[in-house]
Formats: sequence, structure tokens, C-alpha cells
Amino acid sequence: MEKLAELEKIIGYKFADKGNISVAVTHPGAKKFDRNFAKRFERLEFLGDRVLGLSLAHLIFSKFSKESEGELAIRMSVLAGTDFLIDLAKKTKLIECFSYPKDLFVSKNKNSSSIADMMEAVLGSVFLDSGFPEAREVVVRLWGSALDKVIYKKKDSKTRLQEIVQSKSDELPFYRLVKMSGEAHDPIFEIEVSACGEAASGFGNSKKNAEHDAAKKLIEKLYKKISER
Repeated sequence: MEKLAELEKIIGYKFADKGNISVAVTHPGAKKFDRNFAKRFERLEFLGDRVLGLSLAHLIFSKFSKESEGELAIRMSVLAGTDFLIDLAKKTKLIECFSYPKDLFVSKNKNSSSIADMMEAVLGSVFLDSGFPEAREVVVRLWGSALDKVIYKKKDSKTRLQEIVQSKSDELPFYRLVKMSGEAHDPIFEIEVSACGEAASGFGNSKKNAEHDAAKKLIEKLYKKISER
């Protein structure tokens, strides 16, 4: 109950019914195998994912009235992404209100995905407790100024660019070899990537490295376009 009280303080919302939120903050892996409990958790996460998506879409649509659909999609892909959710859980200390087995998360990706699911389950619980307006207000309080401070993770720039592009259409980034220069034992590749009506060139000692450099530069170019609005 102490953790639940702290969670309510952090999100600025007090639950009338503690049933759903008690499920949302307890990862199924923290309990002995209980399929019914896991099903309830998964359903809350499913609902919360939609609540978050609509809340963020409404917020950025209203706040950034001059941005195109593609530019809004770029913001959305970051603000609703797993990396952002895990960082937010840590920053707000919501993660300290969650119950999960410490030895369950072997890899960073598994840890991130599970905590992100719990964040969404919390929003699903608020929605069931009071409806969409209250859930949206929780998103407003938690995301706050982050709406203006979109930061891209650059560990894999090609993957990130593809996620951004596909969040707005069925299009894929198009890469083409512009030229190869230098000595045979030490080549320099120039690759151009185009997507979302923009293009950027990258360089590297292999096609793969040049593609990653080009993708990174195109992401930065798209983000700069948003920031200059």
C-alpha cells in the first residue's frame, strides 16, 4: 500500500478502485505462474498503449499546430517509444513503485520492454477508473516539458530512421551508393539516404558504416526541421 500511495503522489491521481492498479504495478513474472493474472496485466497494457497513443497524439496535434503529419509522427515515435518510457519510469521514480523479480531481467532490452509495459498498464488503470480525460491529464503531468525535448537514441541509426519513417507510411528509407573513393585497401564510401521528402549523405570505410552515418544525419536533419518551427 505504501508503494501505491507513492505512485498516486507521482502521477497526481488517486484511485477509487485499487484492483486494476494493483495488477498494473505487479509484473506477472513476480508471481508464481498465474495465467489469469498475466492475462489481466496484458489486457491493461494493451488498453494503456492505446490511451497513451491517443493522449500524445492529441497533445502534440494541439501544441505543434504548424507541423506536418510526418513531423508529428517523428515526435510520436520517440515519446511513445520503449526507450522513452523506461527513462521516464526512472526519472519520475515510478519504477520504484513497481514489483518485479530482480533476476528476471537478464538483458537491457527485456528490462526496458517489461517496465514500459507496466507504465502503459498504469495508464490503462487510470482510464478504467475515471475515463479518458483523467488518463490524458496523467500523461500531461508525466510527459510535461518532454514534449518539446525530443531526443533520439542513436545506437542503431538505420533502425531508428526506419521506425520513424514507417510510423507515418509504408515507405522505407532508400539508400544508394553515390561513389567509392580512396585506395583499394582503404576505401571511402559515400551513401545517400532519402525519406520523408529529405535526403542526407554519409561516409564510412564500408557501405554499412556509411549507411549508418547517412541515417544518423537524416534523423538529425528531420529533428532540426522540427526544432526550427
